[in-house]
Amino acid sequence: MIRAVFLTALAVVFFFVIWVYNPFVHKEKYEVPQQYLKMATDVSYAKEGKQLFEQNCQACHSIRYDGVYIASVQANPNLKTLQEKYGKVLPRNVYESVFQSDLIGLKESFGKVPPDLSTMYLVKGPEYLFAFTLEPQKVLPGTSMPAVMAGRPEETAKIVAYLKSVAEPSPEEKNKRTLMGVSVIAYLVVMGILLWLWRGRVLKRMGLH
Repeated sequence: MIRAVFLTALAVVFFFVIWVYNPFVHKEKYEVPQQYLKMATDVSYAKEGKQLFEQNCQACHSIRYDGVYIASVQANPNLKTLQEKYGKVLPRNVYESVFQSDLIGLKESFGKVPPDLSTMYLVKGPEYLFAFTLEPQKVLPGTSMPAVMAGRPEETAKIVAYLKSVAEPSPEEKNKRTLMGVSVIAYLVVMGILLWLWRGRVLKRMGLH
């Protein structure tokens, strides 16, 4: 019974974090014009955003979850061979070991390897990503990130929309996960009730209830 209650509580907390309050999302507020914020959260702009990302950001950043790697790696003929073996998304250890020289080159240029952006939307949120990509020095003074998107707010919003499309599941997958979450919680609640009733019956038979 205690185990059923514990698992139910754990499931409720887990889905609360997913659906209601994500503690990992960046909480600092940034002023973003509504028309650009709307674009940044609309995955219908993801296709254009991916093209813009490849043109402006891929020299330094990768999006491993979408099989998009830094430009020098993307041009390496070994990449295609590895993707045929492992799939579009290479295991992180394989990627870092095979293309170590490319990553070291970035580290020497910027002081550290620019981060992979696969889950950056979930971590930072659309407002931060828009503001930082548009004006990196204003948001984080001293950063090595160049202002390649300065004066291009609409294109920046589309890049953020692309990052959202990579980090978040499709609407169909979201519905499946929601159904799964509700089913799991309902199952745990029902099992908890049945265990409680069964416990009471056992105790009654033993003369302890």
